[in-house]
Amino acid sequence: MKIAFVNQPIDTILPPYQTSVGACTYGVACAIADSCDVVVYGARRSNKGLASDFFHRNVNFRFLPFTWSDRIVDGVRHVCSMVGRITSPNSSSSWHFPDFGRQVAIDLQKAQCDVIHIQHCSPYVPVIRALNPSAKIVLHLHAEWFSQNNPALLRSRLQSVDLLTTVSEYVTEKTRLAYPAMASRCETTYNGIDAAEFRRERNYPEAGRSKEKLILYAGAISPHKGLHVLVEAFRLVVERYPNVRLKIIGPQGTYSPDETFDDNEDRTLLESLAPFYTKDYRLRLKARLSLAPADAGTYLSYLKSRVPPAARDKVVFAGLIPRPELIENYYAADVFAFPPIWNEGFGLPPLEAMAAGAPVVASRSGATTETIKDKETGYLVEKNDPRALASGILNLLENDDLAQRMGRAGRQRAMERFTWDRVAEGMYKRYQGLCGMNAQPESVLTPSFQR
Repeated sequence: MKIAFVNQPIDTILPPYQTSVGACTYGVACAIADSCDVVVYGARRSNKGLASDFFHRNVNFRFLPFTWSDRIVDGVRHVCSMVGRITSPNSSSSWHFPDFGRQVAIDLQKAQCDVIHIQHCSPYVPVIRALNPSAKIVLHLHAEWFSQNNPALLRSRLQSVDLLTTVSEYVTEKTRLAYPAMASRCETTYNGIDAAEFRRERNYPEAGRSKEKLILYAGAISPHKGLHVLVEAFRLVVERYPNVRLKIIGPQGTYSPDETFDDNEDRTLLESLAPFYTKDYRLRLKARLSLAPADAGTYLSYLKSRVPPAARDKVVFAGLIPRPELIENYYAADVFAFPPIWNEGFGLPPLEAMAAGAPVVASRSGATTETIKDKETGYLVEKNDPRALASGILNLLENDDLAQRMGRAGRQRAMERFTWDRVAEGMYKRYQGLCGMNAQPESVLTPSFQR
């Protein structure tokens, strides 16, 4: 069987630096490549320094260039977005790098794949279907579709899809309700972790001897992730527990509210967040001219300003770091804090922290209830509530036995239920079903699925 994964052109796929969807493609593609012929498509601009044909872990990675037309359209969209919404949100807009989609479709036609697995980006479905009429097409949603999308346009694209899969039951149920014609072809495929990265056990006795404890966050530095809530919670934590640090890992890059909140449901919340999405272009120009700090006028700058002077030496904004360093930080964390104020499609960082044996305190937000077990692997608290977040963190900082028990339970849950090998095994069987093949009995599944 030959499988193709088509990534969004904005996704960085290969480590050591990856976007979340890129990391998901990499994890499952490498896991399934021992059993299938696998090709992965991405954009060269997002995967710089790599050859257009790159072979790694039995996977053929194909990185295609952006055309001048795509660059111009993207620039026009960006300028127009400063005035207001002119099309559907970026990930579902027909103007989202259309030439890239056509290039992928043409290359796929030559590759003659049995299954084409498209990561979230529905605009490429029609052209890929037109040039690959006999392939089975899987569209994989990594977040919910909001009311600001064009439902008629999405319905027309779904007619060309053989399977619609999503990263959580939360997204699956919302999708089935919105598109009932797809209900029987819509199912959940969870994300996972690479078990090899988290092979070693956490040294809890050594961690318990540390005089200063570490609260960790990893993910995007964007308003929908609720970092302002975490910073406010840390102000409360440090008042009661001074021997603590907060480390925030991830790139500054504010996601559009069109892609993270529903216009019809989140109006009050969006109004409260409006200052975070209003750019001070005067400050940004000064930053570009090196007349102001590089992050002047950004959400990151606001977060830094909210850290009290007495605690500034206790808070580190580490930016985007290499993958091996991120894994070490998961193992070093005493508590992993994850405070999103949108509804998470899945939320990979808390699962990775659990795999490293760290207890998690997270917002009860979308799919977090499917990975984190409240009062078993950590705490789930209400969204946008600094006091509740601080309370959960303090419970773990002040009770080593509780933190260790929850950390061990989280690691067991992650390693038993959410590994890429497990995900790949399920996908492999599903692909066989789509292609009309008889599923192999468990006893003859390839060794990569039996690790």
